[in-house]
Amino acid sequence: MDFVVAQLALVFLPGIIWANLDSKYVTGGQSNQFNTVLKAFSFGLLTYGVLYLIYSLLGYDFSDESFSSADKTLDITMFIDEILWSVPLAIGLAIFWMFFQNYRIFMRFLQWIGATKRFGDQDVWTFTFNSNQPHVEYVNVRNTDIGVTYSGWVNSFSEKEEIREILLEDAYIYGEDGKELARVPHLYLSLPKSNIWLEFPYTENEEFYDGDEHSEEGARG
Repeated sequence: MDFVVAQLALVFLPGIIWANLDSKYVTGGQSNQFNTVLKAFSFGLLTYGVLYLIYSLLGYDFSDESFSSADKTLDITMFIDEILWSVPLAIGLAIFWMFFQNYRIFMRFLQWIGATKRFGDQDVWTFTFNSNQPHVEYVNVRNTDIGVTYSGWVNSFSEKEEIREILLEDAYIYGEDGKELARVPHLYLSLPKSNIWLEFPYTENEEFYDGDEHSEEGARG
């Protein structure tokens, strides 16, 4: 096998796995093609770097010497162990990366030491619903165009280029006059990015999220 092709294949295999998980669960598919390729290459190198450290700590031989001394051709079977271990390692590192990114660990540290007040590249929508604070668990979504309000517990959310999606549990639908129109176990909403009105009625030490129409039903736990 051609040396350059084999070299790229080895690097990109775990990197593509990691980059796909990052795109799906962290960035929401917002990266362009160049950034995706760059991430796949960087994640691949990082995966093999971590794998090399693990091999060194366990006293195993890594195939870096044979790889670096190869000339124009390369026998891919020389690196079969590294390839097989790099795939599950990439998945494990991707999960750690998702946790680190979604909970903004590094950014929270910078805020804690007073280095910045920013929360990173994510928009406020992503930052808010990734928060573990209790006030973001229950939300009122107002549709001012038709005068309807949707209230419910946030089950899941996502974002796309022009819309925001949210799934509510134990949802209530109110008319413009505040009267209950319907209640459903689950309610999916797709909202234009340019026209979103969200309210978070929960306040600390408050027994119920909404005491007007369904105080008992609105309480959790």
